Amino acid sequence: MLASAAVTTGSLARAARSTPRRVLRSALAREAALFIALLALYEIVRDRLEPSSATVPLQHARQVVDAERALGLFVEADVQRAVTGLPGGRFVSSWIYTLAYTAGFVGFLLWVWLRHRDRYPFVRTWFWIVHGVAVLGFWLYPLAPPRLAGLGLADPTSRTLNLGGSLSWFEPFRNVYAAMPSMHVGQPVLFALAITWLARPSPWRFAAWLWPAVMLVVVMATANHYWLDAAGGATAVLIGLGLATLVLRSQRKPWQSYRSRITR
Repeated sequence: MLASAAVTTGSLARAARSTPRRVLRSALAREAALFIALLALYEIVRDRLEPSSATVPLQHARQVVDAERALGLFVEADVQRAVTGLPGGRFVSSWIYTLAYTAGFVGFLLWVWLRHRDRYPFVRTWFWIVHGVAVLGFWLYPLAPPRLAGLGLADPTSRTLNLGGSLSWFEPFRNVYAAMPSMHVGQPVLFALAITWLARPSPWRFAAWLWPAVMLVVVMATANHYWLDAAGGATAVLIGLGLATLVLRSQRKPWQSYRSRITR
């Protein structure tokens, strides 16, 4: 009888320990499914917004180039020459633009979910509101990127995307005029801002800002964005932050976590 009781007690203890893991896996699976669904919706909507003619996007491209030249900061061609002139510069910038970008937002959201679960709902909502703002930008201001604006700049990522044809299926779903705002830069700005708030108080947390800085160089070096697109991406992040703060009044915010630590 004692042995039976011991077995039963041990079984209950093991079940108690395993239940949180099952719940954790189930919750993570739901989050992954939601993320994939929202990402698919974002890609579909962005693709549907591609204009049938390049006339308006090219007009907008001339406006952006003229604005940058008026500021004395039309630097996209100089950045591409500098990066591609470095040994391996073309290869590294192509792969950062195409694959490291995707791995970045997956890794960031997983980190927040695992390490800062109580802040995750706010960060997730903020992330997708920013993409909603970006979709509005793609609709209101379709923009031909530097590689398509007749500026003599080439896109080295085309070979990377093909990979012998393995990724060529993606091309029909790519809105080539969805350049303003740049989410390739906007996302890392969001990540860096959240990491600055969520990471332990240390000067090292500011290293996260190297992420958007590197991506800014990469998007210009690959002729996929102007630096004004990057500014638009950062603006979308701030607009999304304001909207998320208004909508999610009861959710714990990333900066509240940071403040609570530095005031101890």
